[in-house]
Amino acid sequence: MPGTPTLAQVRAYIGVSVQAVSDEDLERMRQTAIDAQVKRCRDTEDSAALPDPLAQALLRRVQRQVAAKAIPLGLTGPEQGEYGPTRIPFFDSEIEDHERDYRRVVVG
Repeated sequence: MPGTPTLAQVRAYIGVSVQAVSDEDLERMRQTAIDAQVKRCRDTEDSAALPDPLAQALLRRVQRQVAAKAIPLGLTGPEQGEYGPTRIPFFDSEIEDHERDYRRVVVG
C-alpha cells in the first residue's frame, strides 16, 4: 500500500462502520494523524510516495484515536479496586517501531 492511506483504506483497516464513526470524524482523525506524523518524521512531504512503514504507523495512529473515542477520559478498568483505574498509555510501541527509521533528529 504505497502512499498515504485514503479514508476508505483507513475504514477497511480499522473495520469500523459508518454508523459507529462518521466519515467526517474519521477524516478528521486521519488528518490529525497525518499532521502528527509530518511533525515527527521525514520523508512525509510526498503523500503519494509515503513509505510503507509510515503508512502502517498512520493507520495505527487513527486506530488508536477511534479506540480512544469510546474512552473520553482515557481511563480504563474499575473505578474502585486495589490499583484503581488505568490510563491509556500515550506511547505505542508499534508506531515507534514503524517510524523509528524516519524520525526527525533534533540537535540543539
